[in-house]
Amino acid sequence: MTFLLALLFGGYFVLGGLDYGVALVSRGRADLDRVAPVFLGNEVWLVGAVGLLFGAYPLNEGELLSQQRVPVGVALLGVILVTAAYGLRLFRRTPGGVGLLDGVARIGGALALIGWGAALGGIWQGGTFHVTAVTGACALGLLALGGLHGWAFVSRRWAILGGTSVVILALTFAAGSAVDWHVADSATLDLVRPAAYALLPLVLLAQAATWWMFRTRHPRQAPVAS
Repeated sequence: MTFLLALLFGGYFVLGGLDYGVALVSRGRADLDRVAPVFLGNEVWLVGAVGLLFGAYPLNEGELLSQQRVPVGVALLGVILVTAAYGLRLFRRTPGGVGLLDGVARIGGALALIGWGAALGGIWQGGTFHVTAVTGACALGLLALGGLHGWAFVSRRWAILGGTSVVILALTFAAGSAVDWHVADSATLDLVRPAAYALLPLVLLAQAATWWMFRTRHPRQAPVAS
């Protein structure tokens, strides 16, 4: 079940990295529109991962969120800024150029990547989060990696995008391997296991539905509200 947990978190970081990376390197609405087919769908991966963590590993859930509350808080602030800026951007009559909301999205993308990177570094080094060379390197490393990830997506450099995705997944699995996992009791697992088995197909279905709804959204086709 730890593999499924790592896969869900990894899927979130890969797809969420597109949101935050594109926001970081965006040159305006045209670039933001490119990420529409996967935007918000990645949050389903995060919700599924946290739900599985809470149900199957309650001791680790409390411990990890408590120890890493500072970088996780920074990351969630960034997620909120990106999500709000992207949504409000759809109602602005500014199809080109860079405006205030693009700046907010860029700041949010940077905070999300720095926060999640620091959290992964904090999990890897163990104990309560504190700024060290490890957490700093992970924060800046994920910021740079996320920027490259977003640029590759916007520029349609699929080979580079595949490479950054593999690196992000590897970082996620490496952080997870440093945790001493404590699985819930058997009675709890009996309740959680059926839902866990159904979780990945449901997440994939939600991601596919998001893609289907926004599949025709293209910078040249994007409507501008009057």
